[in-house]
Amino acid sequence: MEKSVQTNEVFIEETFNASIDRVFSAWTDPEKLIRWYAPDGCTIRYKTLDIKPGGKFHSCISNPIHGDCWCIGEYLEIVPNRKIVFTLINADENGQPINPVDIGMDADWPGETKVTVTFSEDKGATTLQLRQTVSQSLATKTGAYPSWLQMLSHMRKIVE
Repeated sequence: MEKSVQTNEVFIEETFNASIDRVFSAWTDPEKLIRWYAPDGCTIRYKTLDIKPGGKFHSCISNPIHGDCWCIGEYLEIVPNRKIVFTLINADENGQPINPVDIGMDADWPGETKVTVTFSEDKGATTLQLRQTVSQSLATKTGAYPSWLQMLSHMRKIVE
């Protein structure tokens, strides 16, 4: 797997003591996804979740301090046990794209990002690489980067 990091992207690599099937399933099984895909203290709910190439989702992460954060997106690519690519677009409760500034986000945050998650297995352990098309420094400043780390920590509890 490619380890070079671009300056305009988030890059996270984590290794899980679990089979590639278990780790990939955490991303593609709605019952598992709802258990881990929210940062500490938050919950997620889906209005729409169709995990297949061309499938769309409409989700809301609820934060007891900051309120609700709605997103929509589309699964661009799903290669079993290898890769998942999807878009993340800030939206309103009705699923309409919204300017991130209008919901209190940083003015530099893009309205749409692309997330690419790749998986590889070695001796029963699975390495996951996550890339998001936004600078890691901006993602750290806004809380998106630490949120990914928290969510992957929640996922670890499900797969290991």
